[in-house]
Amino acid sequence: MKKRHQNKPVIAANLGAVHMEISGNREIIFEGSRGVLEYSDTSIKLNTGKYIVCFGGRGLCIKCMNDCDLTIQGFITEIRYIM
Repeated sequence: MKKRHQNKPVIAANLGAVHMEISGNREIIFEGSRGVLEYSDTSIKLNTGKYIVCFGGRGLCIKCMNDCDLTIQGFITEIRYIM
């Protein structure tokens, strides 16, 4: 895991097999993805098996990714869950 800056607020959400850590509106560490469904600089959609998580914003990019974990960076303006 990356070392976090002390002055950045971090929000953690545990949604079953999915775990997200949100650092301000600039970075999200997402654990539990089963695949990327959509990827552009304004929208990233992830499959979790039970639902789809959509991230919206500007300048979005996936900085690192492995089998089920990834880091999204950019200016994040929305997070939506689709059942």
